[in-house]
Amino acid sequence: MSNHQMLNNEQHKNLKVHTKRCADLGDNVMLTPTFPHEFYDIQAYYPVVFHKDKTTEKFQSYALLGLEKNENLFLTNNDWDCGYLPQTIKAQPFLIGFQNQEIDGEIQKKTVIHLDAGSPRINTEQGENIFTEFGQNTPFIERIAEILAEIDKGFSENQDFFNELNKYNLLEKFVFDIELIDKSQNRLSGFYTINEDSLNNLSAQDIAHLSQKGYLKPIYMALASMLNMGELIKRKNQLLKTE
Repeated sequence: MSNHQMLNNEQHKNLKVHTKRCADLGDNVMLTPTFPHEFYDIQAYYPVVFHKDKTTEKFQSYALLGLEKNENLFLTNNDWDCGYLPQTIKAQPFLIGFQNQEIDGEIQKKTVIHLDAGSPRINTEQGENIFTEFGQNTPFIERIAEILAEIDKGFSENQDFFNELNKYNLLEKFVFDIELIDKSQNRLSGFYTINEDSLNNLSAQDIAHLSQKGYLKPIYMALASMLNMGELIKRKNQLLKTE
């Protein structure tokens, strides 16, 4: 159960955060949100896929970590077996929150750190300290604050990125049929990827526009990232071999 609280150095003074990676601490997830500014790092290891929320009709990009629900194929022997940890994973169990503050007589929205107090990562015995014994921020929580700022920036830029992709018809649904080592047939569906034909047919003017907005690189990164599907299948087969 999540229980979000605004982080403060009195209430949370003695808390520690488990930073090891394992299913018991909530890392057994099939996907995690990612953002255009992170695609370069993500595409080295994970497929980047897009998903449309049925309620809001809004798109979000995700790093794909497994091929079925609650499966993270990068978790091996209680460790995350990969050279790059997505920002949204690294930030847990912290979230960005907002608080209205009066500054010079005006109400302004200020970003604050929230803590999911219901997370299995939170304890008083093991892990990284959030505050020093004098109630000051530790380097650990300062780093988390930087990551949360990046995530917040990612969420705010997202809408514009997908507006541009839709404008140029650069999103297409994909279905991925997979036969595993045990001869089982599996299908990954419900996601979108970059439409390569539309991308190849863009005019020089359109490409210049996307490049100027800083979106051309993430588009190509997302496209290249799909080569990692093979790596996911390899990991899944490895898992089936050892079962």
